[in-house]
Amino acid sequence: MRKVISVIAMLLGAAALVVGIGQKTFWAPPETVTASMPQLDGEAPLTLIESSVNDPKLDPVELVIKGKGEFTASLGRSYDVDAWVGKAAHVSVTGIDTENHKMLAELDKGEAQVPNPAGDDIFFDSQSADGTMTYRWTAPDSGDWSLLLAAGGKDAAPVDISVTYANDDAMPFALPLIIAGALLLVFGLALLVMRPGKPKNGANTQHSVAAAAVVALALSGVNLPMQPQDDASASPSESAAKSDEASQSPSSSAPAEESGSASAPASESEKEPTAFPVLTEEQLKNVLADVQKQVGNADEKSDVKALDARAAGAFKYLRGKRYDMLKDEFKVDKPLALNTQVLRSAAVPNTSEAKFPRVISVVTAKDNDANTLPQAITLVQKSARDNYKVVFAGQMLPNSSFPGIAVGDPATKQLDANAKDLQMTPEKALEALGDVLTNEDSKQKDKFAESEFIKAIHAAQKSESDNADEAKVSYKRTVTKGDTYVVSTPDGGAIVAGKLDNKALFERTENADPLKSSDKLTEQLLGSSSSNGNVESTYAEPVMFYIPADGSEDKIQLISADQVLLDVKEVD
Repeated sequence: MRKVISVIAMLLGAAALVVGIGQKTFWAPPETVTASMPQLDGEAPLTLIESSVNDPKLDPVELVIKGKGEFTASLGRSYDVDAWVGKAAHVSVTGIDTENHKMLAELDKGEAQVPNPAGDDIFFDSQSADGTMTYRWTAPDSGDWSLLLAAGGKDAAPVDISVTYANDDAMPFALPLIIAGALLLVFGLALLVMRPGKPKNGANTQHSVAAAAVVALALSGVNLPMQPQDDASASPSESAAKSDEASQSPSSSAPAEESGSASAPASESEKEPTAFPVLTEEQLKNVLADVQKQVGNADEKSDVKALDARAAGAFKYLRGKRYDMLKDEFKVDKPLALNTQVLRSAAVPNTSEAKFPRVISVVTAKDNDANTLPQAITLVQKSARDNYKVVFAGQMLPNSSFPGIAVGDPATKQLDANAKDLQMTPEKALEALGDVLTNEDSKQKDKFAESEFIKAIHAAQKSESDNADEAKVSYKRTVTKGDTYVVSTPDGGAIVAGKLDNKALFERTENADPLKSSDKLTEQLLGSSSSNGNVESTYAEPVMFYIPADGSEDKIQLISADQVLLDVKEVD
């Protein structure tokens, strides 16, 4: 009987070893599998690969994209990419069916042609390829990211996409079979070489029963679960169900007394997405570098059209006027060159309130020298498909300061001209500043910190009045509508960029002497060195200032300001 059991054990052990090793080698499924795209009815200029394709369970996700020619893949935050796609026709790739090894995709109809998205500011990165691209999906920051494919915007975007990932069709019984087989072989050999002792009462029976128990125990290893159960008394299926429930319940880690509310909906704060900056620091530096390049090229040629790429609003208007004066050989300086090499501070709003147009304000310099006078710049992105353009730029005033803000500070938000919770709304603050500049005894003057610019304006106006002989001089300042941009600061205050229009009217009395030009530019604009009539000078005054939070004892502080003479003419 002992030899029979030994032979049976060794045969069973050998069989288990063969099957177990086979499942790890020649019967093993492929280590990786590939999911491919389904057939789609139609074409689209864009293919949107959504963040759900980048499944952490399949990490790392590697896409193989094939096109008929050149195409680009642009990576951006999902809500930004969705905003860029807008109403355009596109193929949405929404996920991977790992059971059937198929990509999940559908065609959404819409606009048949779009601009080329490659290189737009809203994307973190754009890569190009001709024919085939292997794309290893790596998110540059937390949050959801999507990939947008395009072949220039007019041709059909690539839809031949495949994803290779680790094969989950593993052989779960391979290791138990190998272990059980080895145990059976050892047991069989041990039983075969064992010398039987003299039989005692019931010894043979007990020996046979023990041997059978060992064989049964070895064979039972095939059915042992791969991982220990949390609840020893629960069946494998019950334990699996409990494990699934625990992993899916949002309150699985809550104390026992709170378990009754595990199925309750999440609180509003839990539902709110994490706030991310509208630009990463790397994106912002790339934008600023291109701004300096494009505006520099326009300055070199005095080309207003070349400004279109990176300038808008008051900045573009004033720079264009300066180009015209330079071409007409007016006595004016060249416009202030932008230096964006060093980023010193950046008010970049988070995405919670950053609807289009988006606004950011930064302080830059040409180097890190503490003595280098920095520049304050405000940029605006009109829509998802537009790049950021400069709307304000000027040197910071002496003794002024800009809040030190890091890119990505979640407390920074985008505001409008009527924003509350400040000492006064940005629009009212601009009006108050206009009154302070016009009138030295303004009732609003105590709301503003001491400023060299305000002092210089008052001194210049007094000088003009003194030199106007008997002419009456008056000033009228108004806020340029549509040129006010606001970004909050972490302390509850706000950075405001705007423009004042200033008209200085010189009214002669009946017997007054002719009005004389005070400088060469005024003479050139007027077309004469003197005038026997009334004269009106038009100025633009672009400004940037800081408004403290409501309740703060600080005063409104000018950060940057300038006065630009635009026109001088005789009026009735």
